[in-house]
Amino acid sequence: MLPGLVFYERYSFDKKEPYYAVPVRSDSNVVKLRNDTYGKGYFGSSRNGNRTHAGVDLVAALESPVFASKSGRVFFAGYDKGYGQYVEISHPDGLSTRYAHLTNTQVKEGEWVNQNQLIGTSGKSGNANDPRIIPHLHFEIRYKKYPLNPTKGLLDPRAIIQQR
Repeated sequence: MLPGLVFYERYSFDKKEPYYAVPVRSDSNVVKLRNDTYGKGYFGSSRNGNRTHAGVDLVAALESPVFASKSGRVFFAGYDKGYGQYVEISHPDGLSTRYAHLTNTQVKEGEWVNQNQLIGTSGKSGNANDPRIIPHLHFEIRYKKYPLNPTKGLLDPRAIIQQR
């Protein structure tokens, strides 16, 4: 792709989709973060093995619809031991999003998806399959291999993210 075209594509999408939409729906604009005895769902919380949490865990009932946070191309749709069933989407702005612990996926690798398009349903796959872990969607925004905090100016500012 030509550099000028890449710039135009990014500029065009940034104007049309200035924020990442919250990928799960609620009755209001309040979205709750997971908080149970096995972990807290906020970005940067500590995890086993001296790791930090690379995303946010959004509370979602089992089989809830999960939507693309922004338009882009599906980079991966499949299974990983930790993430379980998950989808990764590459966006024209150079960032990518991951949606993990799904029950199933509705998209295929290479497919173009639009913002708010159904991409799967929430579940408890991967390391979230313990019955004592609250059902949730693990959501990440990344720049290359580096995780970014979605709650710091990337998500739609109308969304209110609360600790459960």
